[in-house]
Amino acid sequence: MTSMRIETPEQMQSLGESIAAVSRGGDVLILTGELGAGKTTFAQGVARGLGITEPVTSPTFVMSKSYRSVGSLELLHLDVYRVSAVDQLMDLWSEIDAENALTLVEWGGPWVGEFGETVVEMRINSESEFGREINFTSYPPSGEAFLRRIESVLT
Repeated sequence: MTSMRIETPEQMQSLGESIAAVSRGGDVLILTGELGAGKTTFAQGVARGLGITEPVTSPTFVMSKSYRSVGSLELLHLDVYRVSAVDQLMDLWSEIDAENALTLVEWGGPWVGEFGETVVEMRINSESEFGREINFTSYPPSGEAFLRRIESVLT
C-alpha cells in the first residue's frame, strides 16, 4: 500500500493528470471515499492529463460515461453506487470496451475483484482537517505493475 496527502482540489486534479500519464489500456482505478471526497475532481484531472477537453461530471445517473482523448487511451468513468448485485455489475461491464481505456470506477470498493486484472484501489479519506489522505492498494494478478507506475509519479 502507498499513501500520500492532498490538501487542495488543484492538487487532486494534478494527481489525476500524473496518473493519466502512466496509465495503459486495461488499467482500472477503483475510487472509494465519502461523498465529496474528491473522486470526480480527480477524474477531471485524469481527463485533462489525457487531453480530454469536454467537461467531466460524475456519471451517477447514467452509470457510465466514455471520453475520447487526443491520444490512443480512452477514459471510461463509471459510478456503481446504485449497483446492488454482481450480475448488474457484469451487465454494465460487458457493455464497455476497457481494453483500450483507463477505467475509473467510483464507489467500486465492494466490487474490486470483478474488474479485470490490472486493478488499483484509490481510497480517499477526507476526515482529516489537513486535507485528504489517499491510500493506493493493488490487486492481483497484475495490479502491482499499475501501482508501481503510479508510485513513479508520486515521488
